[in-house]
Amino acid sequence: MSRHIEQISAKAAMDRARANAVRKYPSPDKDGERLYPLASPNCSPSFRIGADDTIFAIGSCFARNVEKSLESAGKRVLSREFSLGDIGDSLGDAANFFNKYSIHSVINEVRWALERHTFPGAELFYPVGKGSYCDCQLGIAKLDFPLDEILDFRHRYLDAMKQVLTADVLILTLGYVETWYDTKLGLYLNVAPPGGLLKSEPDRFEFRVLSYNDILDGLSELYALLNKHRTKPLKMLVTVSPVPLLSTFRDMDVLVANAYSKSVQRAALDEFLLDKTGVDYFPSYEFVTLSNPIVAWSRGDYRHVSPDVVNRIMSNVLLNYVDGVDTSVAVSNTMNDEALLSSLKLMLKLEEHGSILELVGRNRDVADGNADVLMIEAAAQRLMGQMDEAFDTVARAAALDPARPMALERQIQLCRPLRRLDEARALIASHEKAFPNRANFRERIDWV
Repeated sequence: MSRHIEQISAKAAMDRARANAVRKYPSPDKDGERLYPLASPNCSPSFRIGADDTIFAIGSCFARNVEKSLESAGKRVLSREFSLGDIGDSLGDAANFFNKYSIHSVINEVRWALERHTFPGAELFYPVGKGSYCDCQLGIAKLDFPLDEILDFRHRYLDAMKQVLTADVLILTLGYVETWYDTKLGLYLNVAPPGGLLKSEPDRFEFRVLSYNDILDGLSELYALLNKHRTKPLKMLVTVSPVPLLSTFRDMDVLVANAYSKSVQRAALDEFLLDKTGVDYFPSYEFVTLSNPIVAWSRGDYRHVSPDVVNRIMSNVLLNYVDGVDTSVAVSNTMNDEALLSSLKLMLKLEEHGSILELVGRNRDVADGNADVLMIEAAAQRLMGQMDEAFDTVARAAALDPARPMALERQIQLCRPLRRLDEARALIASHEKAFPNRANFRERIDWV
């Protein structure tokens, strides 16, 4: 018997549709700014991240962006707190070892951390030369150390991973579905095994492409494992990394292989979320892939998400989920005017006027240089009854963009509730001089 993602009455569906402000797909003429240049998918949080809550992020490399933004915003991120000894120090940015590219790689590390007796030990380390080893769960770095020191390092790593027990919030980012499997150990690997080992033991390893059920079963296994060992309620944010495959081992175009990789994980997440209290999907994948690629990708390589867009995604997480956090460091110092404007337009559509003023206030330097941002700020101020403030904000927008009539006309209209008739007459005279072809507007101002 099939399991539906959702099943409600026709009346309930129609009622909900009428109340959904972001129901209709944008078009160039209506809500087009929700897609270009920066997409603005909305989310509906089911939980909050408290001011003192700790966070642990695990998954693909995009999870590192999440960590850095939350840490910059004053949150305590446990997945950036670790001591990996001399080996960890020798390998540079040790946080990269937390990159797990498939759901099974995540499960491996969490299980070994929480149920240490399941850890394979030295069998996990493949020889890649005299006195050198690699750990395919931790990337492709060559470990030129004795086995006992590598084991000590590995247990330090698992001690750091064990913080999934104590973190208040877990953030999981799914990466890829192209995986490698060690038939001798019965183990999915995080990266491909070394070429020399493939040649010496050609029957030991398999290349596997995960199915929808593989991913769904993996997510369910991880969820059960966490709940088995945790003593505090689980709050988890799950995402799909927007970073595409660098290359594919499948016999197809990498563009097609990547589309499957992302879409099958995205689909599995929707079913996984059913009946999962305290687990939300956050649309970081949609933020990036639906945006203008020129804006979304940095380095001109179509693979690395631009810092502005990463910051926009994280500003959305902070605004929607985090209580009592100072987002000014994480957001305003790097948020560009396009990202800010796109966020504000969505907030205006959703009638989140207080949030508009809060976000603009944190991005004052950017806002004061953009007339469109100031116009949205003025609209929010007007709708919250802050008429004098709205008038001043519109005046600044008019000064920034004197070639367009909108700001000046809004300034004239605000004179009526403010009872500034003399000022309205002076502004109308300026309007007539600057925009002689806008006589229709001036004729409507008969209250002067």
